[in-house]
Amino acid sequence: MTGITHELVLEVLEGCAEHALAEAKELGPARPVTPTEISLHTEDLDAVRSLRRAVAASTALTVPARRPRELLETSVQQRLGTLLEEIRRQRPRQRFHGLRLEAAGAHTPEMRRLAEALGALSGLPVDEDGDLVVRVRRGRTPETWQVLLRTTPRPLATRAWRTVNYPGAVNATIAASVLDRLQVGAEDSMLDMTCGSGTFLVEQLHVVAPRRAVGVDRDPAAIDAARAHQRGARRRGRIEWLTGDVLTVPLEGGFTRLVTNPPWGTLHGDHESNEELLALLLRRAAELAAPGARLGVLTHEITRMHRVLDSSPAGWRTLDEHRFFQKGHHPRLFLLARD
Repeated sequence: MTGITHELVLEVLEGCAEHALAEAKELGPARPVTPTEISLHTEDLDAVRSLRRAVAASTALTVPARRPRELLETSVQQRLGTLLEEIRRQRPRQRFHGLRLEAAGAHTPEMRRLAEALGALSGLPVDEDGDLVVRVRRGRTPETWQVLLRTTPRPLATRAWRTVNYPGAVNATIAASVLDRLQVGAEDSMLDMTCGSGTFLVEQLHVVAPRRAVGVDRDPAAIDAARAHQRGARRRGRIEWLTGDVLTVPLEGGFTRLVTNPPWGTLHGDHESNEELLALLLRRAAELAAPGARLGVLTHEITRMHRVLDSSPAGWRTLDEHRFFQKGHHPRLFLLARD
């Protein structure tokens, strides 16, 4: 740590803010600003890279200014230079390849001059595909402007271990928030009934490794991706990956925590058959669950899930429903308990 207190802006998906805020408070004073933004003050810029429930983190400079051209003043440029140097000093040392300016009117002469000045300060070329993302926006008080410098070349939500682009994979920050609500501990046995490329179980290893962890998917490519992702994450904890249909594959029961992210009828499956699938998954989960187990169902099929819970809950009762918002999708977590 350098002794400099950074004002950070954390971008979060709506529905993840509660969990992102609790995580941010471990690094310093934090408060929600909007449903998708958190303010954090911390000296430990290195540790910000470990945040798992925020989409991205940017160090912020707010300056009194009426127009963007005032951001070119020497005193402001010096402060921005200091922030850029702090970003470069992070451990492990990060390499950026270009600077990208994101702002209303980004192609105006004023903004182009600002981009060129920041490029000179950072020693990077200005590039529309640059990975040092700089956002310029009006401040939250009158006659102020804010410059946001993303602290990592890739968003925090882009996990380094996710090397296989498997279609339909759950967003990692949503997965981390789902696991927070599921409350998986070291003594739990956990089953991901439709594990896909393994996001839930690999994310869980970053918190605590369950006593037993099993992921099942009928697509061999998904299981191959899950194994690759577990290797890439380099986390302690054993996961048993099984290729097959969870409805029929032989499994020893007694799971205390179960999770599933069944098809939404977009990339996989279809809406009509998904209602039957949800009912079958609840029934199978009941067969495999220990007394008092919890089941998390993350689905976009809200109406159909309600119908299943009303008509054939298979002994599950609803503890909570929690909505997430992601790029036009509004998945909902149904947190269920087994008596």
